[in-house]
Amino acid sequence: MRRKRRSSILVRAALFCFALYAAFTIVRLQLDISRKNNELKEIQAEIDAVSGENDALRESLELGTSESYIASIARDNGYAVSGERVMIDTSSK
Repeated sequence: MRRKRRSSILVRAALFCFALYAAFTIVRLQLDISRKNNELKEIQAEIDAVSGENDALRESLELGTSESYIASIARDNGYAVSGERVMIDTSSK
């Protein structure tokens, strides 16, 4: 009878230790999941920002290949098409 009681106490102690270990593991994993979700949100925000920059650069690239855009940049830098009259605004100086 004494032997059964001793094994019963050992089984209970082992179960208690296992339950304690499982509880700590679950809490630690939940904290890790929360941390990783925050990292995911930060990375997603960075991806959105970079995607916006990429769209702006893509649009700028598409505009840069049009004839009218190239002509307007050339005029801003003082170039003109042959036969074109160049007007210089001196009133603002």
